[in-house]
Amino acid sequence: MGRASADDASDERARIHALRELPVDQWPTRERILREASRFFAARGYVGATTREIAAAVGIRQPSLYNHFASKQEIAEGLLDYDLRAGLAFMAPLVAEGGSAAVRIYRYIRWEIAHCLESPFDLRALYSTGLFDQPEFARWRVLLDGYEGSIRDLVRLAVADGEFIDIDPEFARMAIDALVMETIRANGLDQAYSADQPERAADFLLRAMLREPGELAAIRVRALAVEAVG
Repeated sequence: MGRASADDASDERARIHALRELPVDQWPTRERILREASRFFAARGYVGATTREIAAAVGIRQPSLYNHFASKQEIAEGLLDYDLRAGLAFMAPLVAEGGSAAVRIYRYIRWEIAHCLESPFDLRALYSTGLFDQPEFARWRVLLDGYEGSIRDLVRLAVADGEFIDIDPEFARMAIDALVMETIRANGLDQAYSADQPERAADFLLRAMLREPGELAAIRVRALAVEAVG
């Protein structure tokens, strides 16, 4: 992803996150469809949800929904485009920049938690209801595999450099994912959240993985300093 497209993605993400400040009936119809679809996907799974009930929840007729999305698959892909592509846009430069892997993992966790807390959509169903098992989402499965692989690679590097205990990279990735999913579930779409939640989540996970937990404060300072410059 080039610099211009990465910036465009960041601007679009900021626009969508800003919707949380508005009453839902003032949102563009497209984003209201995504919001209600994300709720149905989370409650019933991708297969169980229907475009008819999504349209009814938005307050529009089913044919009107098709003016924005040609199919249920396209709605799910709209959510994936918002979420997974944002993650890839953040992760690619993070992996490439080098430096302490522990600092980079701290920054990733903070970003992921903040992204989910600020999102106006319920993103759980994208990763917990077998959506990627559907053949029509095969290309997204490839993108997700690459994203998860980048997280494992950073954990592996932190272990090799002596920053982390000898932890299995996939177990560490799953622990991060579990905390992200619980953050989404606990906070809901309409609730206020504490501004320090991303930092507390990163502290919790890093403390469990660091070979020297006393290094956490220094890692936090370095991570926040990088973000302040960025």
